[in-house]
Amino acid sequence: MTQRLYLLRHGSTGAGNRYIGSTDLPLSPDGAADLAGAADLLQRQEIDAVFSSPMRRCRQTVDRLGLAPGTEIVDDLREIDFGRWEGLSFAEICATDGELVDRWAQGATDFAFPEGESLRDFLGRIDRIRMMLTATPARRPLLVTHGGVIRHLVCACLGIGPEKSLLFEIKPGRCTVIDLHSVGGVLAGLNLGGR
Repeated sequence: MTQRLYLLRHGSTGAGNRYIGSTDLPLSPDGAADLAGAADLLQRQEIDAVFSSPMRRCRQTVDRLGLAPGTEIVDDLREIDFGRWEGLSFAEICATDGELVDRWAQGATDFAFPEGESLRDFLGRIDRIRMMLTATPARRPLLVTHGGVIRHLVCACLGIGPEKSLLFEIKPGRCTVIDLHSVGGVLAGLNLGGR
C-alpha cells in the first residue's frame, strides 16, 4: 500500500539567509501568519499522524495547523547542528572557512561542521526517520521539520545521493509531498501551501 508522506518546513523565524540549525528560535510574526496556506492544504489531506522536531519553531508551526492527530516529538527531526557556523551568512562562513565550505559542497560523508554535527551522524538520523516511517501504520503522516532534514529525506526517498540535497529549495511554511511505494518514492509536490 502506498504511503503519502507530507513534509512541512516550519514557518520563517526572521533570521534571513543565516544558518540556523541547533539555535532554538521561535517563529516570527510573519512566519506564523504565512502558515495559513499550509494549514488549509493539510486540513484537507486526512493526515493520520503528526511527527515534529522538538525545536520551538516546529512546535509553534504544529500549533497553527489545526490538525486533529496528536503530535509525537521526534528528536531525530532536528536540523543539523552547524556548530560555529550557527547564525552566520554564507558570505561570512566563506570568509573564515572557505576550504571547509568546499569540502561540504563536495558532499563528503566524513565532513563535519566545525564544532557541530558530522554529516555521517546527520544521515544516520535520516535513516532512523525512514525506519520510523516504515514502522508507523499511518498512511498519511506529516513531519514538521527543517529544510536540511526535508532535502535529505527527499533524496533518500527518491534514491538520489545525499550530495544532491542542495538541488531542492525548501521554502519556510511550505509542504513537500512524496508518495512512498514498495519500490521507491515519487515526488508529488514541492513547496505547496502558499497563499
